[in-house]
Amino acid sequence: MRKFLIILFLLSLQGFAYSQEATDTTDYNPEKLMLLGDEYRNQFEYSKALFYYNSLLKRDSLNLKAMEYASDMYSLLGEFGSSVKLLRKLNSIDTANIRIINKLALSLQSQQQPREAANLYRKLIKLSNANFNTTKNLADCYWLLGKRDSAEVYYKVADFINGKSLITKLNLSQIAYLNKDFSSSRIFASRGVDLDSTYVPLRKQLGMVLYRMEEYKQALNNFNFLIEKGDSSANILKYAGACNFFMGEFKSSIPLLRATLELDSTDTEAMFYLGSSLSYNGEAEEASNIFNYLITLLQPDPDLLYKIYNQLGIAYSSLNMNKESYNHFAEAFKYNPNDIKLLFQMAMVKGGVKEKGSMEMAKKLLEQYLEALKPKGSNLNPEEIILRERAKIYIEQINEDLFMSE
Repeated sequence: MRKFLIILFLLSLQGFAYSQEATDTTDYNPEKLMLLGDEYRNQFEYSKALFYYNSLLKRDSLNLKAMEYASDMYSLLGEFGSSVKLLRKLNSIDTANIRIINKLALSLQSQQQPREAANLYRKLIKLSNANFNTTKNLADCYWLLGKRDSAEVYYKVADFINGKSLITKLNLSQIAYLNKDFSSSRIFASRGVDLDSTYVPLRKQLGMVLYRMEEYKQALNNFNFLIEKGDSSANILKYAGACNFFMGEFKSSIPLLRATLELDSTDTEAMFYLGSSLSYNGEAEEASNIFNYLITLLQPDPDLLYKIYNQLGIAYSSLNMNKESYNHFAEAFKYNPNDIKLLFQMAMVKGGVKEKGSMEMAKKLLEQYLEALKPKGSNLNPEEIILRERAKIYIEQINEDLFMSE
C-alpha cells in the first residue's frame, strides 16, 4: 500500500509539473508553440501536442497547419467530433485542398455518416483524385446507403484500378448475388479465389453462389475448405449437408445436418434435409417424426398468421410497395375479418395507385369500412372516429379524381 501511494504521489508531481509547463506559454512565440507541438506529436504524446497546437490557435485562429495537426490529435485521442469540427473549418477556408477533403470524408465515414462522406468523395473524384481508395470508399458509402447500383459502378472502377483487390471482388459478387445474377456473382468470386484461395470470405461467397446455381460438388469443395479451417457455423454445416443430400450422399449429409440442428434447433430447412436424408437412408420412423414436427412449426395458429400478415402489410406500406401491402392486409383480413381497420388500411394502399380501377376499389373498401362501423353507433373509440371522418374525406377526393379522369 505504501509503495502504491509513493508511485501515485510521483505521478501526481509529474502531472503537476506538466500542468505548470502546459499553462505557462505566455512567453512562447508561435514558432516555439508549433515546434513543441510537433515534438510531442513525433513522440506520440498526443495530449501534450494538442495542448500546444490549441495554444497556438488561441493566438492565431487561422493557422491552417496548427488546425490540421490539432484535428489529427483529436482523432488519435478518440475525440472525433472535435476533429471533424476543425476539418469542416479547414475545408470551408480551402475548399480545394484534397488532403483535407479526404481526411474529412474518412472521418465522416468512420462515424457512420455515409451520405456526407459520399458527397466529399465525389468532389475528390471531380478534382482528379479518382484513385483506388477514393472510388472504393465512395462505393462503400453507397453500399451503406442502400444504393446498390451506384455501389456496383464504383466498385467496378476501383477493381479496374486495382485488379488484385479481393474486397472489391467480394463486394461485387455479393451485389450480383443479391440481384440474383448468380453468373456474374460466380465470376467475381472465382476471380478473387484465383488470386487467394485461402481468403475465407470469398470461399464462403463462392460456395453460396455455386449452391444457388445447383453446382453442388463444387460448392461442397468450398464448404469443406471452410470446415477444415475451423468454420463450424450452422449455415456452413447446413449447406455442406444439403450439398451431400442433393448429391445422394445421405450418410455424409446426416451428421452434418444433425450438427446444424444442435447449433440451431429452429432451422426448418435443415430439418427438411435431415428428414429427407433419413428417409432415403431407410430410417423412416425418425424421418416421419421430423416431418410431423415440421408441420406443426410451419402451420402457425390463425391468430399468429393474422398478426404476421398485418405487420407485413404495414411494413410494405412504409416502403411504398402498395401491391404487396394490399395483398398482406387482405391475407390478414382472411384470418381475422373482425379487424375492420384492415379495410381502411387496404383502401389507403389501393388509393395510393392513381388508376381508375384501384381508386374504385379503394372507394368500395372505404364504404365497407363505414358500413362496418354503423352497428357500433356512438360507441366508437377515438381512433375509429378519426378514421371514419378520414374515410368520408377520402371518398369525396376519390369521387373528384374519378370525375376529372373521365
